[in-house]
Amino acid sequence: MSSNQCINWQGNLACIQQDGLVIKSRHTIDGNHVFGPDSDYTTLAVSGLSLLSEESEINSVTVNGNIDKLVLQACGYLVDEDGEWKINCANDSASISISKDVEMDWEVPGEETDRERYNLIKNAWLQEMNAVSQGAFVSEQAYRSGAASRMNFSSQQLGDIRIWPPREMIGDQRPVDAPPLGQSGIIESWTKLSAGGAPSEFSLRAPILGGIGTVFVKLNDGPRGVFLIADDDNSEPEIGKLVSFGLRRIYAQDGLIRYGLKALIS
Repeated sequence: MSSNQCINWQGNLACIQQDGLVIKSRHTIDGNHVFGPDSDYTTLAVSGLSLLSEESEINSVTVNGNIDKLVLQACGYLVDEDGEWKINCANDSASISISKDVEMDWEVPGEETDRERYNLIKNAWLQEMNAVSQGAFVSEQAYRSGAASRMNFSSQQLGDIRIWPPREMIGDQRPVDAPPLGQSGIIESWTKLSAGGAPSEFSLRAPILGGIGTVFVKLNDGPRGVFLIADDDNSEPEIGKLVSFGLRRIYAQDGLIRYGLKALIS
């Protein structure tokens, strides 16, 4: 593993060190790292693990902090109390370290964000957690059962056809499990829902964010899909532009945060 390779990664700030990795939100208030409008320790952990897996083999992880373990498992990481890699959440900062032995840190300047807007978004999430859905209700069971396809691009193969998301078929057609799709593609269309026209699940946050952006993407491996744009991605979508993906909060319902992949525009 190379030492102190520090990069922008999936909208975050990451530094690969000799003993592991430190990843932080790029947003700060008075120099202290705070979460972006759709990020938390869980999204940082998945982002950090995806980068670390390019350098090291990750057989199992153990978690110390407020991270959704089922999300880690849906993304393909084995969570075990005696896991080889330790994920440690900072107590007072939007930062985590991932290492085998030691808790690490790394000082890096971020981008100062507006305190009032940050507090508005934070309070909107708290209200959303306790609100009653006025849109398409998705049960926790349905959310969990489809988690791997939403968070890890798990797919199927039927002859020369790549199928995503995976599905059951009738008759003689029997697709087989295939490796996860690559997490990049090209924008074929895009739109932005106005703050007043957003679905109820986003109605509290949409006015603060100035609307909800979505893109229709042709993935490099073939399938197409519609994705929300990461809430802190200020890049202008354009047809033909390259996108990658990162795990983000989607919405909250029945006291549970729903996670999924959002588009990050290059």
